[in-house]
Amino acid sequence: MPSSAPPRQRLLEVNGGCWEGLFHRLGPDGREIERFPTRLRVSDEDGTIEAALTYLNSGRTVPMRFREPPAAMQISDAGHWSLGMDRMGPWPWIAELCVVHGERRRRVVLRHGVERLESFTYAREWRPGTGDGGPATLLVAEIETIASGEASGSRWRLDDDVEVVIAPAPGQPGPVRVTLAWHPAGACPCRIERRYTPYGLLEPLPPD
Repeated sequence: MPSSAPPRQRLLEVNGGCWEGLFHRLGPDGREIERFPTRLRVSDEDGTIEAALTYLNSGRTVPMRFREPPAAMQISDAGHWSLGMDRMGPWPWIAELCVVHGERRRRVVLRHGVERLESFTYAREWRPGTGDGGPATLLVAEIETIASGEASGSRWRLDDDVEVVIAPAPGQPGPVRVTLAWHPAGACPCRIERRYTPYGLLEPLPPD
């Protein structure tokens, strides 16, 4: 897809349509607390993008609608995207990051308090008929502390080929950086990063 395509077009061409998914909510120790299957439909109806996520266990559907991608949504040339706050400060924050490879996606949703990471949700998503649900056993992430300038952060490893970097660690100073990287077998890595300046402003997304 040419990089000159508008963000809205890049988002829909790669992420539009139907996706089946399996979400895993992890505790602060990286162990799975619960999992829930989902179905997502992303469509363009009369100029309005609708992303309708259905939780299959309950049948509840949560829709999100917008005519243009929100200002704080960053969309890469490859169609990877992230969404979150447009400005950081000494308050809780949330970030969602998603990378796409063909008929499959990997996604994380982070809810971060002032002093700690409060919620970490990891999702595998795939086109209907593809099948990519992962192991039946409970998911356990490997968590390691990493150096990030003068502060430290954490790296969460999932499925042997996915990692999430969150820096700095809770309670430490420094600009916030969140990265989702996926290394599909036999393919180029899929990666998106969400960065904020030392003043808390969202940095532009670098080229793929």
